[in-house]
Amino acid sequence: SAIIRAAIRDGRKMRVEYADADGKATARIIWPIFMAYMEEKRLVAAWCEMRADFRHFRTDRIVGGELLDERTPERLAVLRRQWRERDKRVQ
Repeated sequence: SAIIRAAIRDGRKMRVEYADADGKATARIIWPIFMAYMEEKRLVAAWCEMRADFRHFRTDRIVGGELLDERTPERLAVLRRQWRERDKRVQ
């Protein structure tokens, strides 16, 4: 989680290996925007380049990750605002 916090703080992209419920892992480039707790699980809200949309990732399913030198193309405040607007459309 320290690497995720660093990505959020520094506005940098991450490369993660993310396992689905069946344990199948996929490589993703994400732009983390915040971490939150949902019941006993910790979640990362992030823009997912593979899905071209915001997604929530359970940290217990991130099986590997690295901080990239590449910065996100948007400021954190803009990404959070876009996430909130998207969340309103989904409801």
